[in-house]
Amino acid sequence: MPRRLASLIRLLAVLLVVAVAAPAEAQDPVTGLFNMLFGGGRRPASPTILAPDMPTEAPRKAKPPEPKIVELPKLPDAQTVLVTGDIEAAGLATGLQIAFAEEPSLAVVARVKNTAGLTRDGDTDWLGIAPKLLADTRADFVVTMIGINDWQPIAVPGAKPVEPGSEEWMRIYGERLDRWIAMVKATGRPFWWVGLPPTADADLGPTRRAAFSAFLSSLNDLARPRVEAAGGTFVDVWAAFTDDEGRYTQMGPDIDGQVKRLRMNDGILFTRAGQRKLAFFVEAGILRLKRGETLAPVQPEEPRIQPRAEELVVGAPPPLPPAPWASVGPVIPLDGAPPTAETTLAGGPDRSRPQTLPGGYPVAASPAHLRLIEGLPLDPPPGRVDAGVRRTP
Repeated sequence: MPRRLASLIRLLAVLLVVAVAAPAEAQDPVTGLFNMLFGGGRRPASPTILAPDMPTEAPRKAKPPEPKIVELPKLPDAQTVLVTGDIEAAGLATGLQIAFAEEPSLAVVARVKNTAGLTRDGDTDWLGIAPKLLADTRADFVVTMIGINDWQPIAVPGAKPVEPGSEEWMRIYGERLDRWIAMVKATGRPFWWVGLPPTADADLGPTRRAAFSAFLSSLNDLARPRVEAAGGTFVDVWAAFTDDEGRYTQMGPDIDGQVKRLRMNDGILFTRAGQRKLAFFVEAGILRLKRGETLAPVQPEEPRIQPRAEELVVGAPPPLPPAPWASVGPVIPLDGAPPTAETTLAGGPDRSRPQTLPGGYPVAASPAHLRLIEGLPLDPPPGRVDAGVRRTP
């Protein structure tokens, strides 16, 4: 009997070890042992159920791709429009490709580098790349847009880097502009320099953002006289990408006058509508030259001197006194005096009669005099094109 009991205990111990090592589907060692001894099946694994308030990640919508530019096949002898510069010049090149997509005699070639600028030296020195680039392309028209990457110090051998915006920085940058413009002029081809628009760089705070836009405007002031002195065309696009108060705006009219989004969220790059608008100011000049026309020289604007407040008062004619019929009061004759026997409809005005109405308003400026004596028609309603134009009988 003890032997049988010992054998039974050993058997139970073995079965218990097997039950513990059984798969995770078994609820516990005792239940697993019971199922193995009496044939109980495995309970199916319960499915994972998300709680109603468990957040689930919504599927991300893919950004719709920009429509592909469909260009007509270019002629073998098509003229080449070379676009050079930085990341903004890449958008300009796309806009020109759209503009000349149906023009088989014009092909746009972009030779741009997103990080291009005129402040670096070495591998990223755009001035070192330019001669070979211009010689290899042999373009008929050259368009440049550069400067968005140049808000950084200029390295000077043996001295501290020159900070942007300083007088020395402007002098060095102006010399580099002269070098680039001279290389483009040496090609003998007509060229355009597209000015920089304002930006609202999302990585900058409001104060530095305003300083950056002011810096870009100063680069335009540096480039304009140099380009025009070399015989090129400076294209000022600043106002095309600002609101009525001259501030940066993301929205604005496109080339068809429809208000659309012109700038990307980064405040620098252009949407497809913005790229097309940017190119609009260059394409007209290229087409005129292609037709054999000449570009009118750009005349500098005369400086506008705003008069001071006291000069406005002194220089302007004295205002009329308030019209008597505009105030509530007794009935006042509009001709200045009651009619007399000597006054007839056919006769001229009686010079002996008063020439002003009560309050100093001149009789000749009264509506009755203008209509009945001078024979002028009624004033047009406000807003009509001829409103405010004095008519003659």
